[in-house]
Amino acid sequence: MSQYLLLKKISVQNANAIAGLTYGFPAITNFLGFAHALSRKFPETLAVNLGGLAVISHKNTVHARQPKGWGDYVFALSRNPLTHQGKTAPINEEGRMHMQVSLLIEVNGLISGDTETKEQLIEYVKQNVPELRLAGGQITHIESIELTPLNEEQKTLRKLMPGFALIDRSDYLSEHFQQHKAINDNVCLFDAWCDFAQLKFKAEKITSEDEQETEALESVNQKANWHYVAKPQSGYLVPINTGYCAISPIYEAGEVSNVRDSTVPTVFAESAYSVGEWKSLHNIKNIEITLWRYEHQYPWYVAKTIPFEDEIIEPDSSEAMPY
Repeated sequence: MSQYLLLKKISVQNANAIAGLTYGFPAITNFLGFAHALSRKFPETLAVNLGGLAVISHKNTVHARQPKGWGDYVFALSRNPLTHQGKTAPINEEGRMHMQVSLLIEVNGLISGDTETKEQLIEYVKQNVPELRLAGGQITHIESIELTPLNEEQKTLRKLMPGFALIDRSDYLSEHFQQHKAINDNVCLFDAWCDFAQLKFKAEKITSEDEQETEALESVNQKANWHYVAKPQSGYLVPINTGYCAISPIYEAGEVSNVRDSTVPTVFAESAYSVGEWKSLHNIKNIEITLWRYEHQYPWYVAKTIPFEDEIIEPDSSEAMPY
């Protein structure tokens, strides 16, 4: 039974809302990187390290607006200083958001009953967290920082309600891709992923007996009923950025010039995408299924959660891919 470091209701301003091809919430790699950066600040005398983590979203607001009051939303960008020529500086699209999240981080090496180490850990976290950025945003407030008691994970989840935990659903993507593959052998994984990412509608022609004769002559401006096309699976499913896929061999240290760190091997990579699900905390009975951990098997370096078919309390009513 593991013990967890709980950072409850972290308020973050101006976090990055764009994650590769997706937007609306930071990539899961931002949060795993935050935990890694935090653990690197621990002294060697503190013989603990941080492992997987769970991300629980309480509220978030993307900085977006409708220029005409209707239609598509666009990001509300910052106004940068003028250039030396007095002109507006060219900028790239930079989506930002305010968010309030809680993080449950797995603590490895913590001995039960070691009160002194626990107090040191909490103190180091309180000192170092305000100095870090989370998903590129500034941490403005944390409601509380504590270690969860052993065997009380369910109570911890209840304390974080209302909230939604982000869970890996790459199994949905893999299953849907195999169904497409059985029908059309030329289909690619990106096509299956788009069925989860896109908002789709399908047109159905309106015809009557009187209109059937003129239907062949009139091929333009025909009346139709538009129907929403549901996603391949039920649930609050979203496209997510989960890691990286190597697109080159691994080069030895110093073989590639102008890299950030010439003392380690280098590999070129692209973002990897999958499908996630926002699950309400009252539907989760095992905290383990919410923990994201990296899996490394060349060329993949992606974050996943453990399978959880039997670990979710369902209401009565009812694979990663490179770019």
